[in-house]
Amino acid sequence: MYDLKRKDLGTHEAAGAAIARVLQERFGKFDVRVQRADLVRIDVPRKDIIPVLSYLRSETPFVQLTHMTVVDWIEDGEFELMYLVTAPALLVSLMICFRFPRDAEVESVFNLWLQAETYEQEINEMFGIHFPGSPRQGVPFILEGWADIPPMRREFDTVAYCERVHPERAGRVSEETRRFIGRTVGERGYLT
Repeated sequence: MYDLKRKDLGTHEAAGAAIARVLQERFGKFDVRVQRADLVRIDVPRKDIIPVLSYLRSETPFVQLTHMTVVDWIEDGEFELMYLVTAPALLVSLMICFRFPRDAEVESVFNLWLQAETYEQEINEMFGIHFPGSPRQGVPFILEGWADIPPMRREFDTVAYCERVHPERAGRVSEETRRFIGRTVGERGYLT
């Protein structure tokens, strides 16, 4: 196991930079950026994502999958998937990122971290990204009975959806917030 200890490194930035160097020695050149003292972003080619995450999980202190999220780069026809992997003993996180075509499937990391099941289920529902082999793919997470395109994709038109599904109701009145609070709560100063 690669030996990264807080007493040897001194700073968060040193720990992130050290593991980035180790990854580059093992897997090749990556784009590495220090986002802040305790967070380093590493852009990894898609082909290396599972080997890099497996290595981090088994050979380094970066054992905790803290979060997974997606950015929709619709102009480029791509999604960017980000894994936030943390070394609790070092108080440092790595943001391991890669981009892929919007219609592609992504290999699941459920076999590395069981909590990925929930992240992958949510990403599948909200962005339409499929993770073959991950449990609960296609099982509703939040959007029971959803029949539209995934709502976090940038081509989803929230206003059009709301107008179609939640039409204007007769009798509904819009009121300026400060006046409403002043009228209902009676606080002075809101009516002026």
